[in-house]
Amino acid sequence: MKRSTHLVKHIITSEWVQTQGLKHLFASFHNIGVFLYRNKQVIEASKALKLCCRASWTCVKSLCQNFVQKPKGLEGDISKDAIIEFVNEACTRSAFLLDVLHQCDGHKVKRTIAEVLEDWSVPGEVFEILSGPVPLVKQWVKIECKRCTSVAEVDSAPTLYCLLSSSVQVSKRTIGIILEQELLAYEEMSALYPEFCQQMQMKIIGILLRDVYVTPHNYLQKSRILVRKGKALRVCGIEGLKDSIQCLSESIYTIREVYGETCSCGIPTCHQLAVTYCLRALCTQEAEPNSKQIFQDINSALQLWLSISIPDHCSADDLGSMLPENTLLLLYNIIDMLSLKGCMDFHHDIYRLITRLNKRKNVSLENFLAKLWESRRTSHALCISPVNETLIINLSEQYGDLCKSVDFWIRCLKGSHPLLVGFQQSFSFSFVSSQSSSNLESTFRSDITVDEVKEAAFQLISSVPVPSQSVFLAGYLYYDLCERLVSHGRLIEALLYAKEAHRLRTRLFQEKFMYSVEQHTEKYNETGDVIRKLTYGLTNLQIRRSIATEIWSFDTIQWDLEGCYLSPWNVLQCYLESTLQIGIIHEITGNGAEAETFLIWGKNISCSQGLPLFIVAFSSVLGKLYCKKQLWDLAEKELQSAKKVLMDTSTTFSCIKCRLMMEATLDHHLGDLSRSNSDSTTADTSVERLSHAENQYKLALDKLDLSVWKNCVSCPEMASAESMMLEKFFVKDAECVGSNNSSSFVENDRGTGKSTREAPKAKMEAKKSRKNAPKPLLKDQLLIAENNSRVTRSRYRSTQNLSIRTTGELQVGLSRCLKDNDGSDCSDTLSQRELLVETNSCIVSSGCEVKCIPDKMRCWHCLLMEVMKSGLVNNFLNMKWELVRRRLSLRLLTGIGKCFGDRGQIHETHKVLFQSISVLVSRNSFGYVDSSIPPTFLLDFIGKEISADAFTIERAAILFNISWFSLKSYHSKDTRTSCCDLFDIHLPKLVSWLMLAFVLCREVPILFQKVSKLLATIYVLSASTEFFPLSPSCKALSENHWASYFHQASLGTHLNYQFLSNMIGRCKVQHFVDAEGSHVTGCGVEETSNLIRLAPDSIKDLEEFVKKFFVGLPCMTVICISLLGGAYASLVKDFLCYPTCVRAWMLVSRLNSKRQPVVVLLPVDPVIEEASDDDANSGSDKLYKSMDLGDHWHCPWGSTVVDDVAPVFKLILEENYLSSSMFRLEDTKRNRTLWWMWRKKLDCRLGKLLRNIEDSWLGPWKYLLLGEWSNRKHLDIVYKKLVHDLKSKCKLDVNESLLEVILGGSKYAFEGEASISQQCLRSGCYVGRVGYCDEAKRGTLSNASNGVDKQSELAFQLIQEAANELEGEDSINREPIILVLDCEVQMLPWENVPVLRNQEVYRMPSVASISATLDRSHHRQEQVGRISATFPLIDPVDAFYLLNPSGDLSSTQVEFEKWFRDHNLEGKAGSAPTAEELVAALKSRDLFIYFGHGSGAQYIPRHEIQKLENCAATLLMGCSSGSLTLNGSYVPQGTPLSYLLAGSPVIVANLWEVTDKDIDRFGKAMLDAWLRERSSPSSGCAQSDLVVEEFEARTIRGCKGNVRRKTRRKKSPEVHDTSSIKDSCDHGPKIGSFMSQARDACKLPFLIGASPVCYGIPTGIRRKTDL
Repeated sequence: MKRSTHLVKHIITSEWVQTQGLKHLFASFHNIGVFLYRNKQVIEASKALKLCCRASWTCVKSLCQNFVQKPKGLEGDISKDAIIEFVNEACTRSAFLLDVLHQCDGHKVKRTIAEVLEDWSVPGEVFEILSGPVPLVKQWVKIECKRCTSVAEVDSAPTLYCLLSSSVQVSKRTIGIILEQELLAYEEMSALYPEFCQQMQMKIIGILLRDVYVTPHNYLQKSRILVRKGKALRVCGIEGLKDSIQCLSESIYTIREVYGETCSCGIPTCHQLAVTYCLRALCTQEAEPNSKQIFQDINSALQLWLSISIPDHCSADDLGSMLPENTLLLLYNIIDMLSLKGCMDFHHDIYRLITRLNKRKNVSLENFLAKLWESRRTSHALCISPVNETLIINLSEQYGDLCKSVDFWIRCLKGSHPLLVGFQQSFSFSFVSSQSSSNLESTFRSDITVDEVKEAAFQLISSVPVPSQSVFLAGYLYYDLCERLVSHGRLIEALLYAKEAHRLRTRLFQEKFMYSVEQHTEKYNETGDVIRKLTYGLTNLQIRRSIATEIWSFDTIQWDLEGCYLSPWNVLQCYLESTLQIGIIHEITGNGAEAETFLIWGKNISCSQGLPLFIVAFSSVLGKLYCKKQLWDLAEKELQSAKKVLMDTSTTFSCIKCRLMMEATLDHHLGDLSRSNSDSTTADTSVERLSHAENQYKLALDKLDLSVWKNCVSCPEMASAESMMLEKFFVKDAECVGSNNSSSFVENDRGTGKSTREAPKAKMEAKKSRKNAPKPLLKDQLLIAENNSRVTRSRYRSTQNLSIRTTGELQVGLSRCLKDNDGSDCSDTLSQRELLVETNSCIVSSGCEVKCIPDKMRCWHCLLMEVMKSGLVNNFLNMKWELVRRRLSLRLLTGIGKCFGDRGQIHETHKVLFQSISVLVSRNSFGYVDSSIPPTFLLDFIGKEISADAFTIERAAILFNISWFSLKSYHSKDTRTSCCDLFDIHLPKLVSWLMLAFVLCREVPILFQKVSKLLATIYVLSASTEFFPLSPSCKALSENHWASYFHQASLGTHLNYQFLSNMIGRCKVQHFVDAEGSHVTGCGVEETSNLIRLAPDSIKDLEEFVKKFFVGLPCMTVICISLLGGAYASLVKDFLCYPTCVRAWMLVSRLNSKRQPVVVLLPVDPVIEEASDDDANSGSDKLYKSMDLGDHWHCPWGSTVVDDVAPVFKLILEENYLSSSMFRLEDTKRNRTLWWMWRKKLDCRLGKLLRNIEDSWLGPWKYLLLGEWSNRKHLDIVYKKLVHDLKSKCKLDVNESLLEVILGGSKYAFEGEASISQQCLRSGCYVGRVGYCDEAKRGTLSNASNGVDKQSELAFQLIQEAANELEGEDSINREPIILVLDCEVQMLPWENVPVLRNQEVYRMPSVASISATLDRSHHRQEQVGRISATFPLIDPVDAFYLLNPSGDLSSTQVEFEKWFRDHNLEGKAGSAPTAEELVAALKSRDLFIYFGHGSGAQYIPRHEIQKLENCAATLLMGCSSGSLTLNGSYVPQGTPLSYLLAGSPVIVANLWEVTDKDIDRFGKAMLDAWLRERSSPSSGCAQSDLVVEEFEARTIRGCKGNVRRKTRRKKSPEVHDTSSIKDSCDHGPKIGSFMSQARDACKLPFLIGASPVCYGIPTGIRRKTDL
């Protein structure tokens, strides 16, 4: 064998052997080696493969020698390509040899690879284009990775340089090539051996820089290796960023040292330098996101790339060598990062490069546009415009004007249905969906339906797994759909899709980024209170290593250039936009807590990444939120910081329109802050703040009037006859617009040759323009000079009472408003082009034709139609800008109007309202309107309902403001001169407008509450006074129906939204995850949501909606209570001419499904506590002063009208808080005595306050709060006789509902004769007279009541006789009532006023929430197969208890732990559970019992509770467990509300702080009573027994007669036994019926006993058979 081997080696090295013979030997020995290896003869195989290897490299050397020595022009028998291919094959066979040697004789691997690499160096020197020995090096690296199992072996691990450095045959150049291949191989293996490969890369890089690339002519290679070093450092983690940036800087310096600052270097060098600049910019963004170096590097890179001259005859291969197509990946990262930061200065150049690369690759314009739109690289972050004007300019330069057509864009996107739907949707909500749009030949559809968008999005995410690209596109579809729905006022549905978009984008965000979350406790001081707030902050946000590696390896990795590349910056932009969107919607809908969470989270990310655009956006909304929360300092801080960011980033934030919009928005919020804060200041300060607010609003309006906003859409008169001809030519030439002569707009000449780097110059000119308004903002054709009639700011301010704004000088009927009725008309400012338009009306989607404003003005909807006809992308974009500009202008005008209104400037207020109307309806908001247009026409126009109106919420706000200010001046009509048509609006017209506003803003709780409250007040006053007539529009609905309906609608509006949103969300989420794409049915959401909705979708359905509301009322009495203070109190006082002593009015509505509603409006006298001598000598004052007050009581409601009319209540609770903790006092007998005296005095004070509230506020009307009689037999007889007598003897058409209530509460109804006389009125609405009043007030009320005539005296006598007949039954049982309390009065213990002390009372946030909870209970009972009872039923033994989890309430634990064990209850005592344990208990048990501190939210957060689909009844016996915290204008926060949202039927909790032993007595009494009722054998009732007997009789008769019956329902009584019927009895005692006796168990029946209340609905007690 050895002789044979030696012989073969001799033959191979012999000169007589030809290349063909060597190839034969090479192939033969390779086949032998493979055969032996497969037969597991590894050693023998290695010997054969060695011979194969020697033959192959001998052949290579021979071929190279022949190639070099052949004469010029002589073609040899082998080509260069063939030799290179043979070399690569030899490398592959040698790599196989290394693998075999490693398995059998590892110590020979180093020597073998060194020999092979020396052999490879021969062709390496001959052929410069020869790639490195890739297979060989990869195999070497693989062997080394397996051999070195730990990082510690890195120092001993050899590199190929160690094996080759001593070789004289291998040049430095070849060593560099080999080491770079080794470097790349270790990078590829880093996924399996990350630490070892990382160390080896750094080791090889060090060798290359120190020993190989040391000469000047190696500058390019050295620069490239420095970049590789920077990459290796960055991939290690964000901690290596600074070193990475240093490496990149050295790389740049290396090249610049050779070539200087000029760009005279060759193409490869230019490209390498440009790449390095880009990479340094991206790294700097991560390390120092606020550094200006980012933009300098990007500018340098772009200049280098643009300096590369590519000849027209250049082939695709040559182009690839000059500017590799993978450069697109780097450019995408750069443009995405710039878009994220709001910098548009470089977009023109980047678009040029991207266009050049795509054009050279022969990518069609259609595919190029589709790819750009798919990745949404057509605009910057948060921009209103979905397509950047810079892109259109660039495309026009490269491809011509075809890309300016909307139809062409649509044709480009037709290959992808989701892309097409997304493009059309991005513009559709700018237009009213018009029927006439279908008649246009344009392919654009403005009527893209919500279902089409949902279906397109669902198709994208229905596959498994879902590609990231599909997630990205679906996220945009849902995001844009949300924006569209918000524009139309459909906020509930909008929030649903906003959450889905956020969910999808969060998935992408977490794929691209890694971060950690930390909990922070923030403290801030407002009005002397220290408030602690828990927030969650994001820290250590960084791009994932794999994503960073992908960016750095753009030139080596393989990626699909035709696909949608998502950079981390693109994903971060989407994520932040969705976070902001959800925060904004939560803020609009009143969920301030959720909004704040999202906004703070988004702001933290934005600050960490140095994103001024998002910092300003998040801070702006946060400032608005804190303003509404009345946290003035925080609001000021956020808004001022946002303003500073805008000023500091003026050089980088280069989108002029977005900048102006943000500045105007900040001014708007600052104005709101000044105006809102004026209510809490002195009179002088208030006037000053109102003036400051007005100036802020006007400053914002000035910014919206600059000429940058003027274009052929916003100012149609500016289009000239020449532009019309150009448009017609363009349409005809491009053949992409439906009609050649129908377009009304053209694109202005934008100077397409200019780069966007001119933007800074434009911004400087914009600043000058704001200082001198008449000058145009820009000198070039991007912006158009304003009309000569524009008023400067100085002239504007000097004539503030003559003109409110410079745009919108739509002074409709201006001469009438200014009382200049000389008959002269304003000059016609409309151009001839305007007169050519023939459309005189616009048709909205409802199918009704809305008559336009006279031809000289035209309307907004005509403008929409003409923009659609134009078919130009720029016009569509300008339309979106105009919509947003008008929307903000309307809000600013509203603010100005309120400033005037607060100062009593009625005339000026009316002018502002007219201007608002003009902005809303006019086609051109920059020009004047002919004064011949009657103002009444405009007033009628805004009162019409328009389907899919883009100004839905703004229209509602204008209608409310007009109505409000008209009503405020209503009482002074006779004493003031009418200034305009707004002064003479009749009440029916105002009511019709308010009803339209009621429907339009149905999903905007803050505005909806205002509209509802005003409508309720109007109807009560109209029905009660002859000075305020309002004829009913519907015979079936009287004033009391309308008044009570609107009253209940004004209560709990925020929470209604949450109930509805939660229910719809649960159902819709199932649709999102349904793989089949079918909608989920049977979830019962549609029926329940109809119960919760407070208004229909259209005004024409309102009457029918209200009728159904009263039919569907719960089967129990509901009492709604509100206090009207402030402006509403003043309004009522003015209408009724009451004296100024009436500071508030109480509105009470009594609703019952079996009776007509009753509504009363009662003046509220302040309840003043009289000081007594006993108080001064009680000793409690000394005790109070001796206490160490380390902590202060924080009032949960802040400040409400209750503080004005019952200030003592807050004082009592504050002292209760201070006295409820003994640890502040030295425990002595004297202190204990004083403490008990103090506590008992507080108890007496609270009891007295509640009696005074009943006497002073309710008086004889307190019987309205009582429940119906349980046994009505005798009452019905007396009632029917009385009604007959009143009609026959007194000839009175009485209000029967009120009469029945009077009889039911006869004990209380005769304390005042005046109230009884009013029952003769038929309306059911009353303005009552109670309390302590002066003589003037008595006289006024007497007049209002029209006296008591003889018929009334007889009626009173008959009623008194009937009441006397019922007096013996005064101790009757009553049905439960549910109190629906306004947020401003919910803190009072209404259940403990004397009339209700023994009444079973529950409280709910709204009437709709009652229906929702009942319906939810019915569905749950049906799911478990039980007969659906009217009320929920629970078994108190099926309970989970949490007892003293903090471990410091030992007496409570001793009291209850044994009791719980004795009754076999499950739970936990003395230790804290996990949130998961509590979630499981709440979902599976009937009852959750908590005895501990607070509400238990520290163990299971409220947001986790709200996620539950069903929840146990709850007993929360901690301090303030039932307290609701008011947050200004936002939804109240409290644990009971979270349990209600989760489906808990009843929650017993405490309104304020309690002491442990007394509240333990209450809790023990409640639990004992529940268990007694459960164990009672007579848990049924007579009614249930009768039902059972009848059922059993029917069953027996059915069996005997063998009668066949068709089962109507699956769950009919026939399929249940009689025990189920008894178990479902609705007549037994409920949970709340035991509250009264439990209160009596307390030593302090008011201070402690009045604290517990029942939230929820009546809930019965049953006994489960399996317990």
